[in-house]
Order: sequence, then C-alpha cells, then structure tokens
Amino acid sequence: MLSKKIESALNKQINHEISAAYNYLAMAGHFERGNLTGFSNWMLQQRNEELEHAMKLYQYLLDRGGKLELSAIPKPQGSFGSIHAVFAKALEQEKINTKAIHSLYSLAAKENDYTTQSQLQWFLDEQVEEEKIMDEVIALLDLAKGEKSALLVLNQQLGERKGESTEGSGG
Repeated sequence: MLSKKIESALNKQINHEISAAYNYLAMAGHFERGNLTGFSNWMLQQRNEELEHAMKLYQYLLDRGGKLELSAIPKPQGSFGSIHAVFAKALEQEKINTKAIHSLYSLAAKENDYTTQSQLQWFLDEQVEEEKIMDEVIALLDLAKGEKSALLVLNQQLGERKGESTEGSGG
C-alpha cells in the first residue's frame, strides 16, 4: 500500500507527464503549420512517449492500491519562434521533468518505499536519454546555423523516427 504522500506525488507526476505530452502536441502542430512534417513527426513521437510514461505510472499507482486523482492540464504555449527555440523549450521541459522525478525518488527514499524507488529507476534512466537526445538535436541545429538546406535534411532525418514501445509499460 502506498503512503498518501507517495500516492499524491505519483498523481502529480502522472499529470506532469500528460501535460508534457500536450506541450509536445502543440509543438508538433507548430511544425506542421510550417510544413516541417519531419520535426512534427518527431514531436508527435515525443508526445506518445510521454503518454506511455504517464500510463506506466498510472498502472503502478493502481497496482499498489493507490487512488487516481487527475488534475486539469495547463494550456500549452500557442506559438513558438524558431526551430531552435522549440527544441530549447522541449529541453527545458525535460529538465523540469527530471527534477520532478528526482523529487519523487527522494520522497520515496525518505518514506522507505523501496518498491517505488525501484519503479522510478527506469524513469531516472529515461530522463538521461531524453535530455541527451534534446541536446543532440540542439547541437545539430546550432551546426546548421539556420541554413535552409541543412534544416531540410534534419527535418527529413527526424521524420524517420518511429514509435518505440516502452518495456513493461503496463496498461
């Protein structure tokens, strides 16, 4: 059985993951409007990953006898600047998510909830990958320096990203 503090924190993290998915959807729409379908596809894949993360936490919460408490999702940013600005915003979002996972893990340690700590280890590892990928795309955008041909090549490359299934995501 989960403590009320852990239950509340897990619900908050589920909300955070769904909110991140909503933000990635807005970013995908921004790129789609600009005919950058590769960048749009990439953001849609990020959206799907965030929803998988939310469902992984959802299933864990329920498996441990917790009660699901959904909250309102904030409206995402409506307009964005450059491609670089969108990815910088995405990186910022991932860093915020990393801090949230760290806080949740710290709470689980404080509560001596070893099972939740074990469950969250996957998320800690995932956040390292998420931030690294964002950093890599931003580095490529920096190299492109706004050169249209380079951006079109990157758009094509990111458009080739396919969905990945999260291992053991549960429901």
